[in-house]
Order: sequence, then structure tokens, then C-alpha cells
Amino acid sequence: MKSRNNSLNLLLAAAILLIILQTGCSSAVKKPLLLPIKPGLGLSEISNPEHFPDFRDDYDKELLLQSISNSLEYFKKVKPYPSTFSAIGFTPKKQIETLKLFRDGYIRCNNSQELNEFISNNFRVFQAVGTMYNGEVHFTGYGTPIYDGSLTPTETFRYPLYEKPVDFKKPYFTRRAIEERNLLRGTEIAYLKSKLEAYLIHVQGSGQIKLSSGEKVYVGYAGNSGHSYTSIGRLLVLDGKVQEEKLTLPVLIEYFEQHPGELDYYLRQNNRFIFFKKVPHAVPHGSIGVPVTSMRSIATDKKVFPRGGLAFTTIGTQRPGGSSRSKEKWHVEKSFFVLDQDTGSAIKTPARADVFFGIGDRAMYKAGNLNTYGRLYYLLKK
Repeated sequence: MKSRNNSLNLLLAAAILLIILQTGCSSAVKKPLLLPIKPGLGLSEISNPEHFPDFRDDYDKELLLQSISNSLEYFKKVKPYPSTFSAIGFTPKKQIETLKLFRDGYIRCNNSQELNEFISNNFRVFQAVGTMYNGEVHFTGYGTPIYDGSLTPTETFRYPLYEKPVDFKKPYFTRRAIEERNLLRGTEIAYLKSKLEAYLIHVQGSGQIKLSSGEKVYVGYAGNSGHSYTSIGRLLVLDGKVQEEKLTLPVLIEYFEQHPGELDYYLRQNNRFIFFKKVPHAVPHGSIGVPVTSMRSIATDKKVFPRGGLAFTTIGTQRPGGSSRSKEKWHVEKSFFVLDQDTGSAIKTPARADVFFGIGDRAMYKAGNLNTYGRLYYLLKK
């Protein structure tokens, strides 16, 4: 009898375990992978409109219309366009049709419900495949800094920005070789008071330099040395100096203000060096040659996403609270339309995008505090 009871208990336990395992499996159903519409691209088409995101726009309408106009100017002039995108419909002609149709409908729609219906009826929607084909995209921010500087070296302003040298060819020398051997002597175009400030213009790709006379000099991206980019922020995380979830530009700046002796060591781990040129415009231009617009322009990898295209993003933003030194943050989800008008050294793969925040300290501070994840979509007229 005892043996029989033990057998029944074992069978009961096995049955309960089987139920638990079956329940667990059913509640952890994996979402299907986002398969690229074509090898090498970062887009997967959403065939069922019920799976479209909620198209809601949280930022300034006039800035979006201006950014659309900028992309229209690009598509009117562009001649070569990657055949990989043209093959799936992203031709310059179709992009122009897309932007004009969207612009007119966007102006007419009175609310998000009307906007969603308009998009569902008129557009194909593609999603960025993201990390591991799960649609997750890492978003950071960038902007154009304004720093005090000089066109000639002084005791205060000692750290130069350089033009591209006449003997330039890729790959050029590494950052360490350039600095230790003073290889760019004679190509200086402006001087800053901080080596970190000079480096941050390297990262942002453009900058405004305010001279003692009050005049401003505008510098833009002219090329890079051809070496791979290494993030000094990432190195600080790997070395245990900064926690990954707390890594923002203000945190990075504060770290090197407290540990100035470590700056050279970390900067020279990044072999990529950026060259600049003086430009006549105060508003920075993106990689497609048109002005970028605050909260309406993004930078992506142009090998996997269509340059100049209309996109939509939903991200969890981080907002700093309290004083500028406060570590407290609150989170809010933002959704908005953008134009894909720029690229960057660190913007590689379909799992990365940079949002342009604007010009000056406030924009730089907001941009530096964006380090989060979201979704990225592209629209194309049916």
C-alpha cells in the first residue's frame, strides 16, 4: 500500500511539473524575428496594418515641415542612389512623392486618429530590425556646441581643430601618431581652451566657435582618418569607472573634470581622427548636404537605412531633473516623425540612431542625457 501511494505521489508530481512546464512555455512565446526585406538592409516590412505603431507626433509641426522641405531639396538634386534601396521602392522619385503626400496629409489631419488612418491607407511601413532582429534600437542624442575660441594660439586657447592635410589618404595616421608626432602642424583652423571640448566637436561633427570679438566661426565635418571609432564612454564603462545605465555626456564631462590626468589615455584609445573645414552657415548640415533640424533630423547608418527618408520613432526619453548636476531623472515616452539626414562615426548597424537636438548649451545638455531604446520605422508611398 505504501509503495502504491509513493507511486501515485510520483505520478501526481510529474503531472504537476508537466502542467507548470506547459504553462511556462505558453506564457513565454517568443516574438517572431524581424527579417530584413533584403540581405544587407536594416528594414523589415510590416504587411499587416494592425501591427503598425500608433503614429503620434509630440514635437513642433513647423520644424517637421521645414525638415521635409530640406529632404525634398536633396531628392530633387540627388543622382546616384543606392540600388539596394531603389530595388525595394525607395527611389528618389518615390521619396519625393512620399514626402509631398505625407506633408499634405499631415497638415490636413486634426488628430492622431485621422493621422493613423491616413498613413494606413496611403503608405507602406517598414521597421528597423534593430538588435538581434527584435526591433530594439539604441537612441542617443547629438548637437552643435558653442565654445569660446581663437583663430590663433594663445595661453588660454591651446587646443586646435585641424583641416584635412594635403597628403591625406585613408587610412591616415592614428590619433596617437598625429598628436605625438605633431603631424598636422600648419593645418590648424581654430583653437579651444580645453582638449575635451576639441574632442567633443570631433564627436558631434560640427561646432560654433565664439571669438573674443563676438564673431562666430562655424566649422563642419571634412573627413576622418579611416580608422574604426572607439567610444571613450564605453571604455569608461568597461573599466568600471562609470555605470553603463548612468553613462551620459554630462557624466562623462564630469568624470574627466575630476580626473584630468586620464583624458589623454582614453582619447588615444580612439584611433579615429576628425578633420574640419570652415563653413559659411550657422546651421549644421548633415551627411546628405542639407540643414539638420532640432528634434526632426536623425543620423543613421546609410548602408542599412535610406538617406533622406521619412521616418517615425518611439523612444523612452530621459529628462534631467533639478539642477544641472542632479543625477535624478524621470522617464517619458515620446513619439515623433523625423527625416534621415545625417550619419556619424559611431552610428553603425540597424540598431543605432542619433537624434539632433539643436545648437548651444541647452541642446547639448539635452542631447547628452539621451541614452535609451526605442523603435524606428520608415514610410513609403504605396
